[in-house]
Amino acid sequence: MSFSDFQEQKEIAAQLHHSLERGRLAHAYLFAGPRGSGKEAMARTLAKALNCSEKNHDSCERCDSCRRVEEGVHPDVYWVRPESKSRRIQIDQMREFMKSVNLRSSMGGVKVGIVVDADCMGEEAGNAFLKTLEEPPAQTVILLLTADPQRLLPTILSRCLRISFGPITAGVTSSYGARLSSLLTRFSTTPEERVSHSYRLLSELTTLLQEIRSETRARVEAELDLDRYEELEPKVRERLEDQMEARIEGEYRAAREQVLEEIYSWFGDLLLCAEGADDQLLAHPDQATTTRRVADGLTSPQACRNLEAIEQIRNALSRNISETLAFEVGLLKLIPKATTVAR
Repeated sequence: MSFSDFQEQKEIAAQLHHSLERGRLAHAYLFAGPRGSGKEAMARTLAKALNCSEKNHDSCERCDSCRRVEEGVHPDVYWVRPESKSRRIQIDQMREFMKSVNLRSSMGGVKVGIVVDADCMGEEAGNAFLKTLEEPPAQTVILLLTADPQRLLPTILSRCLRISFGPITAGVTSSYGARLSSLLTRFSTTPEERVSHSYRLLSELTTLLQEIRSETRARVEAELDLDRYEELEPKVRERLEDQMEARIEGEYRAAREQVLEEIYSWFGDLLLCAEGADDQLLAHPDQATTTRRVADGLTSPQACRNLEAIEQIRNALSRNISETLAFEVGLLKLIPKATTVAR
């Protein structure tokens, strides 16, 4: 990808392109935004642009350097990711990362260090990393990517130029939007005992998430294609496999967050309809007729409780509580329209 390909983050792409042209890039950036917002793709494109053989302040996508960055094998572009399902970046990883970025450039370009899910650094790893941020090596740009910047040490935040990424509207849930809407509409309009209906919704959502996880795994495995590295030492292969599993988990969580955002916006539209808001204020104005039919008879307090229930699921997942438990507890608090709530 080149900077011109970022249509939904075009302001950020234009800002970075302009800084490159003027030679005014910061030594360290914090790319902060929700999962799936294009932070990693933007970091990869910036790494290409900094090292592109055509020297046009962008990625040509043709030269050897751009191809190496895209394939993840450029000797001057260093990546750090959580290496296990525990989603932690260990201090040994950061020490190796810091050693790498302090080496001389192998190809005579700009060294780029990219920390994916930087909020997964523990305090020990974060403190060790501070020295590199305080005394950055020459001809080096460091990029920290995070969906949860408040979990980073304040001293790290203060040493990076922050760029905020907004959510991308089209994503993995686009093909599931109609399915989600159907599930939620049935839940809210079926005159059924709440607990049994909540468990039915839990079962259907669990099936949906399992499909997304399987699709994510298949896509990442096909993209990385570790089988092409037949002669790797066992320890190196094991590390690559750990990184792949961590990436699958990270991308699945990004997709899950999009599902939750879709659910939250759906219940948010019900609240707006319950309060008599104009159709144009809805997140999905094209579904206004259905939404108003579902919201008919739903009180504002009931609609607010539903939003609080979805937010509770998100908060629980952010604390790494079991996915099944988080959804079960939250969905049991949802209130279908047909349910009468004692005041």
